[in-house]
Amino acid sequence: MASDADQTQATPDPVPPLMPPSRSLWGNFSFMLMWMSVAASGFGDRMVQISSAEMLGFRAEDAQRSGVQAGVLFFFFLPYLVFGPLGGWLADTLPRKWIMFSCDQFRGLILLISALLLVPYAVDGRLPEHWHWQVYALMFLVGVCAGVFAPTRNATVPQVVPRESLQSANAVILGITTIAAMVGLLAAGQIVERGAVQKGLLVGMLLYMISGSFFAFLRVRPMKRHDGQRRGQWRRIVQGLGYIRRHRRVAWLVLVYMLIWAGASILLAATAAFVGTHYDTPRELIWTRTTTLQGSVGLGMLASALLLAWLNTRRESAWVAMVALAVTGLLLAVMTVNRSFPVALVLAFALGFSGNATMITVSTLTQLLSANYIRGRVFGARELLSTVVIVLVHLAIWRMPDADAMMVPAMAGAAGVLLTVGALGAWAELRRGPLPGRWLSAAWHLVRLYGFAWHKLRFTGRHHVPRRGPVILAANHTAGVDPFLIQAGIPRLVRWVMLHQYRFRVLEPMWRAIEPVMLTRQGQELGQLRQMMQYLKAGEVLGIFPEGQIQRGHRDLGELEPGIGLLARRSKAPIVPVWISGTPCAAKMLWHFVKPSHTHILFGRPYHPDPAWTDQQVTDDLRCRMLELAAMAQNGRNAGADGQADRSAAQ
Repeated sequence: MASDADQTQATPDPVPPLMPPSRSLWGNFSFMLMWMSVAASGFGDRMVQISSAEMLGFRAEDAQRSGVQAGVLFFFFLPYLVFGPLGGWLADTLPRKWIMFSCDQFRGLILLISALLLVPYAVDGRLPEHWHWQVYALMFLVGVCAGVFAPTRNATVPQVVPRESLQSANAVILGITTIAAMVGLLAAGQIVERGAVQKGLLVGMLLYMISGSFFAFLRVRPMKRHDGQRRGQWRRIVQGLGYIRRHRRVAWLVLVYMLIWAGASILLAATAAFVGTHYDTPRELIWTRTTTLQGSVGLGMLASALLLAWLNTRRESAWVAMVALAVTGLLLAVMTVNRSFPVALVLAFALGFSGNATMITVSTLTQLLSANYIRGRVFGARELLSTVVIVLVHLAIWRMPDADAMMVPAMAGAAGVLLTVGALGAWAELRRGPLPGRWLSAAWHLVRLYGFAWHKLRFTGRHHVPRRGPVILAANHTAGVDPFLIQAGIPRLVRWVMLHQYRFRVLEPMWRAIEPVMLTRQGQELGQLRQMMQYLKAGEVLGIFPEGQIQRGHRDLGELEPGIGLLARRSKAPIVPVWISGTPCAAKMLWHFVKPSHTHILFGRPYHPDPAWTDQQVTDDLRCRMLELAAMAQNGRNAGADGQADRSAAQ
């Protein structure tokens, strides 16, 4: 699984690399076209699936509803086994936007033919049994298009949006697609209950054809071919499988993706069964309750997509995905014993939330870890592997003699697998960190997620902090959250110097773990100075706020305490000046942790003070260096604002 711990000391970033902020996703014309088209496709898929289930007798008294729905989805996903990897190869060979355009136009044509040739033979919405194979053929052909479309879409997103917006883009696309799917579920349920199956198919046809034409206007960045590609290599569709096998992290992500889809397949079939077996639903409300329950899953997916789009960080995604997977397993277990329909709606919402959070984070990490020249084939291979699981699950349910009764043990088994894998995976990711001790490493990951998600944390010059040996971090003190945010950017444990009055008892386990230097007054004490020297002599990182107080109502650098000069001269440790900006400005320290912000931390170059200087000269020189960092941070913000204004004027 991908982890950020080994990426913290990645390629050095020059100072100051403060780039102007990227254009908003909503100002990206190609991205707007993509999500609108993908949303319409999701609506059409739900329309044809529910119409097909109705023609197969979903509401009949003797129907095994989970079996009917599983049969529809079996033939929908079966083509993915071949056309998933084929779509990945096509996405790496032909223009991707025209592949998506062709898929939607062909799907629309299939629905038009079905509406004209199949529906007239239905009696009360149900076709004779010897016509069922034609319904399955309809689902198979729609699945062919979807199998080609899915890996092509996933491979195209990074060509349409900038890298730093990739997580938000995936969340937005999945979120809006979920809205369309929810609307499609509810609309199709109402349409088929009124016996207007033909109308539903025609609506799906129009959505496919009209929205699919939007892809013709998509503007994508050109794809760079890999230097190692040879003539004829495109024939090896299995290259995606080989790439996954060689890259352990990608393989783990694909495995998680397969598990979550297996659980989703069982859940969809179970909702159809539970409506009749668990919630005592009258026949006339079968479709209403089924689509409402599945729509509640979609609403949870939408909520998680919106949250992840707002958080907009791909950092720490690995363990977050594992926690979400474990929560999904736990919720599935609760779903099996619940007998209340209102409670089921709440559980379905929570399942959609946690399951979609796993899907988004896993997809984003797969995009980031897969090279562009083979990304389409990687996603094609992923679709192939996950579809094998989906098809097998739906085939088993479809051919099961008493499918509805078997949904409880099936969901219980899936819950156990997801909960176990998620819990073990989350702990493995959290414990694997740079700090000494498993619990400290886990806390470091949690602090990083808090910083990146809530404070939109950015770092510049992290490579200036030496990987080993004694270091003195000297930072301005803007808020009580400063030590946590600085630690989030450094893969070494920082021993902080702080006033004893801030050693809150509720955090006592943390204080014992990091062993800070506690001052009983604002100034140096002999015992504390000796402790600092011991830390530095042991080659550790010592964090100091030389102002000696927090800038609660202002952001001007105050006078520095001369004690840092004495410490630097005696220890001979290098000093790394640090400048923090953008933290919450509030009088109460609690608000420093609660209020969101856009915080930027700038690390200066390490240096050794002149041995001939006095303590005061060392302190004065440090203050000048910190003010230089402040000016660099301010100039970077101004440059970003000017650049954004220039782009707006150009548009």
